[in-house]
Amino acid sequence: MELTVLVDNNNRVGNCLISEHGLSFFIKEGDVQLLFDCGSTDAFIKNAYKMDMDLEHVTDIILSHSHRDHVGGFLRLQSLYKKFKYIGLELSPKNVIAHPDVFKEVPKNENTEDGTEDDSLHLSKDKIEKFFNLTLTNKPVQITPKLIYLGEIPLKYGNIKNDYAPDETALAYKSEEGLIIISGCSHSGVENIIEHAKEVTRENRVHTLIGGLYLINRDGDEINALGKYLQSQNIKHIYPCHCTDLESKIILSKFVVIKEVNTGKRYNWT
Repeated sequence: MELTVLVDNNNRVGNCLISEHGLSFFIKEGDVQLLFDCGSTDAFIKNAYKMDMDLEHVTDIILSHSHRDHVGGFLRLQSLYKKFKYIGLELSPKNVIAHPDVFKEVPKNENTEDGTEDDSLHLSKDKIEKFFNLTLTNKPVQITPKLIYLGEIPLKYGNIKNDYAPDETALAYKSEEGLIIISGCSHSGVENIIEHAKEVTRENRVHTLIGGLYLINRDGDEINALGKYLQSQNIKHIYPCHCTDLESKIILSKFVVIKEVNTGKRYNWT
């Protein structure tokens, strides 16, 4: 499996790509070419173009949850595909997989725990169904023999905050050395995502964790507890990005080896 970071909060000096508060991964696994989230804007599309990546060949789009920094660019992608069809470009069928609550509306002006306005973007189910093959499920889905959509994440461990996103999901890839777990924001709790991935895949070895860990402005004791848990799992590589700040990475580095993530970075697992 090959994973390319199309957009992330962090960037590397000199790569001429766009970074933003958002997340989008491009994943190749066998015949599947998959987008995991679409960032906040069309930055992921522009970055794909700069990296000579053809988004017209995307087969599947996974929406990790409904927050704007993960689905804000989705309508830009749909617009791009409509333009392709308008000029006569033949597109392969494209599947969108998400939790049923990804379309659930939140009352206007509802605030998050920290007092900021809710960051959800309400997509139109009817409009998406007219253009994509839409699968809404809270159950796991086998995308390829080795790549699995995890469905809804059960809450069994940790202290989940009021900003929990019930529509959140993640991916797991069964590599030769253990699971590669791919998260969007980890509102459901990193421990819950990992334990659910192990249960769904029936694989207890976790080799890599990559994605948002939702550790912005978190209490030091809470981050230390997570660090001890990650250490106990004997995870070889941890790539925290997007909603994980520098202070959190420094604390976690006392327990596990933290790897760099930035827009344009590419990773491979077998």
